[in-house]
Amino acid sequence: MNIVLLKNRVDEPNITVQQKQIMKYAHHHNLKIDTTEIENSNPLLELEERKEFKGFLRSLETGDHLLIFDITTFSESVEELVKVFECLLKRSISVHLAECNTLIEINTKPLVLLELLCKQRELNKQLEKEKAQGRPKGRMSKSKFDIYRPRVIELLEAKTSVSEIAKILGVSRTSLKDYINSRGLKDLVKAKISLLKSPKKHAIAIKSKPPKECSLIKDIALQPQGNSHAM
Repeated sequence: MNIVLLKNRVDEPNITVQQKQIMKYAHHHNLKIDTTEIENSNPLLELEERKEFKGFLRSLETGDHLLIFDITTFSESVEELVKVFECLLKRSISVHLAECNTLIEINTKPLVLLELLCKQRELNKQLEKEKAQGRPKGRMSKSKFDIYRPRVIELLEAKTSVSEIAKILGVSRTSLKDYINSRGLKDLVKAKISLLKSPKKHAIAIKSKPPKECSLIKDIALQPQGNSHAM
C-alpha cells in the first residue's frame, strides 16, 4: 500500500503544505495513494511516549510505501530517527521524502540517509545554540568543510583516522576534528549498520530464529488482523 503520513505541527510546514508537496511528488512518480493518516501527538512527547505513532508503525506491512513531507514527520531527534528508520527498513518498508524528492529503501546507498541525518543533527545543534543565546531560529551556519562532508563520511566508513583524512584532504587536523565532532559524523557512520541491515541477510545468518522486531513496536499489544492503518 501507498500510505501518506501527515504531521499536525504547531509551526511550519502545516498539514496543507505537507499534503500539497506529497501530492505533487506522488503525481510526478505515478504513485496512487491508498490512504492518508494524520498524527496529532503532542510535539513535546518523546518517541517512546507516542503510542498512536508506534501503533501506526506496527500496522504497516512488509512492502508498504510511506510518503511523508520530510524526516521531521517522524522526529526531529537524530537518535529517534535512527530507531524509526531501523524499524521500517528491517521490514522492507520504503519511505518517500517529498520535500527533497528522495526515496529511502532497503537498497538505498547508506550515504543518502546519513546525509539527511547529518543535516538534521547540524540544524538541531544550531537551534540549541541560538536558543541558548536568545536568538531567533535560523539556518545552520555553513562551514568550509561542508564541501568535503561526503568524502569525510566515506573515509570514516572505511575506518580511516582523522589524521589520515586531514592529510588526504590537505586540511588542518584540529579543524577537521572539530568539524567531525560538531556534526556528529562518527556517530552517524556507526548508525549505518543498524539502519540499513538487510532482513534477508539477517534471516540467512540466523535460520533457526525469526528476525527480531524493532524496539519501537515489540512492546505494543497486537493489533487486530487486517490492513488497518488508523492512528
